[in-house]
Amino acid sequence: MNPFEMVVIIVALGILGGVVKHYFDSRGDVEVSSKERKQMQAHIDELENRIRVLERIVTDENYDLKRQFRDLDKDK
Repeated sequence: MNPFEMVVIIVALGILGGVVKHYFDSRGDVEVSSKERKQMQAHIDELENRIRVLERIVTDENYDLKRQFRDLDKDK
């Protein structure tokens, strides 16, 4: 085996090792415990409720009128 072939093999093994390591590292991030999943779902539910409240406030007929009164008060 000449030195050129040895260098190519060493580089290929180094790259392959990096790819395999990255694959296994990324697989570990996907797995989430049931406790963490429940916490994330509770947080998502809370955020959805907040968005519903904000939508209800903004789509309220009186909201625009209140904003106009505030704008008039700021102009003084």
